[in-house]
Amino acid sequence: MKKIIDLCAVLLFIVLIASISGCVVGTDDEALENGVAWIGTPPADSVAIEKKIIQQAIPYTGTKYENITVSALQNNGKLRLHVSGVLANTMRIDLYDFTYNYDKKELTRVSYLLEAIPESVRGEAIGIAMQDEQVRNVLSAGMGAYGNPSVKRILPETAEKFYEPKTLLSVTWKHISLSALVDVDAGQVVDVWSGN
Repeated sequence: MKKIIDLCAVLLFIVLIASISGCVVGTDDEALENGVAWIGTPPADSVAIEKKIIQQAIPYTGTKYENITVSALQNNGKLRLHVSGVLANTMRIDLYDFTYNYDKKELTRVSYLLEAIPESVRGEAIGIAMQDEQVRNVLSAGMGAYGNPSVKRILPETAEKFYEPKTLLSVTWKHISLSALVDVDAGQVVDVWSGN
């Protein structure tokens, strides 16, 4: 988890610096049309890769990425892609790691950290989590536990391991090792993990 957080921080820093310095480039008209920008020179097959990224980097339901930024690193015959998606009117971003196999022309999602969630939905998820008895008990037992929790989107294929295959939100208070898995549609907490 620490590695993912460090990677996210580094990627965010790179994207911000690249955007400010003007070195985010896209060489194809189609890339700009799709809202995909490459940091540095796009790799071979960039148009095909962009289409696959757009299919797999899906924002929160009812929203649309304002832009998608991609950085690439060649590693052992595979292309490693770090992708960030930004929603309008939010400071949070969605981060994805992919590998692209040139031989198979296959894009594989390796990991993700999805925090680009509309503020109203974020607030609703926190409210639902705090209504859960187990969450309330842990929060009330912790000194200063009412900090600002993180809220992350969990994709259906991951959520299926704990609940059912649908998008869920994870509400986490890191400083007290408390996390609630929330089904916003049903208005309920479906699972709770606590380090206490």
